[in-house]
Amino acid sequence: MTRRHLTFRWGLLVLLGTATRNAHAQRLVQTEAPQPFQMRITDKYVQTDVEFEHELQGQGTPDSSIRHQRMIVEPVVGLGLGGSVYHPNLLQYQLKTELGTDWQDSRATPGGQTANARFLQRYHGSLDFLQQKPYATSVFADKDMSYRDYDFFSRVRVESERYGARSGYTEGAVPFTVSAQHYDESVADPSRPTQLSEDTINLNAQSQRRQDRARTTLSYNLDQFSRQDDGYGTQKGLNQNVNLLDSETFGDDGWVTLNSLLNYNSITETIQPTDRMLFQENFRLEHSEKLKTFYEYAFDTQSAGSADSTTQQGRVGLSYHPMESFSSTFDLHRVTSDSSSPGNWSAASRNGLSFDAQYSKPVGRWGALTLGYSGQFDREERSTTGQAMTVLREKHALSDGATTFLSQPNVLVISSVTDGDHTTYFEGTDYRVTQRGLLTQIERVPGGRIPNPGVVYVDYTAAPPASAAYNSLNNTVNFRFDLWSGLLGFYGRWTSLSYDGADVSLLRWLNDKTVGVDSTWRWLRTGAEYEVADSNMAPFDRMRFFQSVQVQAGENGTLGLDLDQNWAHYHDTGQRQNSYGVIARYQQRLTENLAWNVEGGLRKDRGHSFDRDVGVGRVGLDWTVGKMTIRVGYEHNSESQPTSLSERHYFHIRIRRTF
Repeated sequence: MTRRHLTFRWGLLVLLGTATRNAHAQRLVQTEAPQPFQMRITDKYVQTDVEFEHELQGQGTPDSSIRHQRMIVEPVVGLGLGGSVYHPNLLQYQLKTELGTDWQDSRATPGGQTANARFLQRYHGSLDFLQQKPYATSVFADKDMSYRDYDFFSRVRVESERYGARSGYTEGAVPFTVSAQHYDESVADPSRPTQLSEDTINLNAQSQRRQDRARTTLSYNLDQFSRQDDGYGTQKGLNQNVNLLDSETFGDDGWVTLNSLLNYNSITETIQPTDRMLFQENFRLEHSEKLKTFYEYAFDTQSAGSADSTTQQGRVGLSYHPMESFSSTFDLHRVTSDSSSPGNWSAASRNGLSFDAQYSKPVGRWGALTLGYSGQFDREERSTTGQAMTVLREKHALSDGATTFLSQPNVLVISSVTDGDHTTYFEGTDYRVTQRGLLTQIERVPGGRIPNPGVVYVDYTAAPPASAAYNSLNNTVNFRFDLWSGLLGFYGRWTSLSYDGADVSLLRWLNDKTVGVDSTWRWLRTGAEYEVADSNMAPFDRMRFFQSVQVQAGENGTLGLDLDQNWAHYHDTGQRQNSYGVIARYQQRLTENLAWNVEGGLRKDRGHSFDRDVGVGRVGLDWTVGKMTIRVGYEHNSESQPTSLSERHYFHIRIRRTF
């Protein structure tokens, strides 16, 4: 850590430690006479944390295993202070700090043994200056340890430290706030530890005009980051994001609205610089309570490395809502796009119309019916040259048991999968890719860093489709029929996508039918779903069952159980993919001072060239005796594949005595 950071941190801690006061006391002294110095102790305790971790990793055939063992002992003294200087409206202090020793012993087989001790400090502190003024300013600093869940099977220990300041001016024609922060994070993942460091600056300004009938908002974010994933290298970059939003309302009753958006995002100083600019206009007229018209335009241009892409979209239409149970929307639209990379170029245009209608109506006192239809007809033209086409930031939502394909067939290479910010996901650890004929399936890996469900953005290149002009017709029909307040429900969906007017052999036509049934009765929810996707590319059928139980177990206990089973069959390749999952949770308060909880889960994935089992079990005990609190926890993780095995045992105990 640099000398400047150390000087800033210790200077801040000394200032924070002089005096503070809790929030309740602060409110009480608002009318008291000024006093030079006030302080009270809000918290004091001694605490000891003990952690023990044992991990086994085996690879290959025959097995080559590595064992890791680590023990951590952290005795600390905690002190909380709160107060003010001269007057709470001038300066308020808050500080909670833990000081102690962190002793660690690590062993690896094969390998050696290391032992070290270091001074341990954790703190949460803030200074609030002139909090009753429009130019109130605060300075903050935090250093803490917590746990983060990516999904049920993935929990990691996170050490974090941040410090910064917030200020602004909340009155006048353009109130604004500005903040600056430095943040360091260390994720102690047994299989993939990471280090993140970032410096951020945020500015937000807002102007309200014409008696709050017009509003303009400006936000700017700068993020200088460096992220190191063990075994995957270091990612660095400078991320800048500017967002300008304007909303205008006209007419005596506000029947005219205009919303404008301008967004610019840039990531530089990285391996693959990216830029994006988005401009949107949305103009709406509310002619009556039943009839509205809208006029929309969007311009989106982005680049990643040497690849560029531009899309323009225009849309005009009306929505008609003649009765509470029925609504409809009709529009005319045009979309043009072009993309280029060295030696490759493609352009496409789409002109057409769409119609959407939704109907929902109670059926007596015992049921409810919902019907829906959406249809779209387009004339499409495309031209391509070169050997590849580039797709940037294609958005997908990934969840366990769902089937997700990249939009383009004949994918050549996936260049990146990200969360849309500066987190890059890695194949095999966070997601996996499977070829299903001409299409490419992407799935999240349970226990990885993509949440369930989670949104990802994919950059990839694919073989360019042939130049052509054709018509496309897309129809979707859905229904749902509920009986006896959800005791039994039936639903279905039919989607058809077809083409004519050209050689459409390399276009994915689709005839997808889904039917399902579900039931909710008191503490039980269960259901089944069956889908048949007939297509010229990756036709498949999929069956899913799910069961969920939430039960009150006794007077002070709760029991939860979630199960799911998925079977998928891809006809053109003969591949099958099955998954089975179970998650159980139980909590029980045995006495007023004693509670325990246990949870566990198992997921099995079976498929073409991919078999994987992942499991986790956790148990915890909380016991309070007077001013002493004891927390004990144990966790077991396991993951097995045909040529690898990993197991982890983790034990933690915390003993805390307050005074």
